[in-house]
Amino acid sequence: MMNNMDMVKQLISLYLTQGKDDFKNLEQVINEGSFSDIASKAHHIKPTMEYIGASDLRLAFQGLEKAARENTAMEDIKALYFTIKTDFDTAMSELEDYASTLS
Repeated sequence: MMNNMDMVKQLISLYLTQGKDDFKNLEQVINEGSFSDIASKAHHIKPTMEYIGASDLRLAFQGLEKAARENTAMEDIKALYFTIKTDFDTAMSELEDYASTLS
């Protein structure tokens, strides 16, 4: 971004807003128990995780997507989700903290 801090701020804001919305949507379809929707929502989130440098989270979402596509037992999918939720919340918090340091 060639040190364009305005662009960096805009992208971080976008990642925070969209990421949280996407995660809420994932939570909703997990509660509904729709394997295809879980796979779709997890797939949708993966690129954002890579963009913000959270490669391990991207891999976790990929695992969740795969589990849903394979119709893994819902209790196992929910266990994966709760592990991801903790890491996702941490990543969003760290991104918010970083954003607050930008002038």
